[in-house]
Amino acid sequence: MKLVYKIVLLISFLGQFVVAGNNLTSSFEFLRTDFSARSAAMSNAFTAVRGDVSGLFINPAGMAYIQERQYGCNYTNYLLDISGGSAAYAYILEGYGVLGVGIIYMDYGNFEEMDEFATSTGNDFSANELAFTVGISNYLDDRFTYGVNLKYIFSKIHDYNASAVALDFGIIYEAPFQDDLYFAFSLMNVGSNFEYYYGKTKESLPLTMRIGFTKKLAHLPLELGVALNDLNIVSDELIDRLKRFSIGGEFRLSELLRLRLGYNNDLHSSVETTTDVKFGGVSGGLGIYWRQFRFDYAYSNYGALGSTHRIGITGTID
Repeated sequence: MKLVYKIVLLISFLGQFVVAGNNLTSSFEFLRTDFSARSAAMSNAFTAVRGDVSGLFINPAGMAYIQERQYGCNYTNYLLDISGGSAAYAYILEGYGVLGVGIIYMDYGNFEEMDEFATSTGNDFSANELAFTVGISNYLDDRFTYGVNLKYIFSKIHDYNASAVALDFGIIYEAPFQDDLYFAFSLMNVGSNFEYYYGKTKESLPLTMRIGFTKKLAHLPLELGVALNDLNIVSDELIDRLKRFSIGGEFRLSELLRLRLGYNNDLHSSVETTTDVKFGGVSGGLGIYWRQFRFDYAYSNYGALGSTHRIGITGTID
């Protein structure tokens, strides 16, 4: 238990450091994107979800619940001509926990090159980003799990490159006073860039601090998830931080079918200021189980900006 308390205190200290110093402009914003079709359908209320290899990119502590080798791939048809995706693999290391490796990428498409007078040069250029992640997750005791990731991040715009390294931390706690109730904390993208697009202008990474919980209801085939997002972003009022919440649920309709719904209040508030669209921030999707595979689809509404579609496949290896 002393180790548990040390881990909690360390993450709490890091969280305070992030809150105090997160007013800088950040680069590598693609790290905030949720590429998992399952998670996106629940509006990223996924902080305390366990046993899913895609959790490597959201809260690595959830990988400790994986009991056999697992892989997952997801593709996102994002806004405009932007696309992205993720791939992850989890392997059980006896005596050490679960090792996870994964990659996420974002492709922004091609752009017409202009000179300083906004005249076309006749050339095109592209922009893309990726992050490679390796992490370990294990039990601290019967109720606590932890996860730690190390990631390398790369970005390319035209002939300019930037690189960074970062750490992710996460814990999940199973409540002793209520069945199927889990609390979670994650702190993502703690690091710094070491290669710069141009010059030596230092930028912070898009740090993300979340807390959340999930609960399987006793008399309804539903697992409900709630998350408070971006708690590291400084606000004048506490209520402004509490408004950055997501809520989502996964209904077990049968052994083969799951229905997922979600709502992101921060996203809804953002698109509501520019449009009368009433369903901004709403998401939904399906999960279909077949043999050792799970096929996922997610739809997310971004109001006047449009909508996104995600598909994914997850499987296990005996």
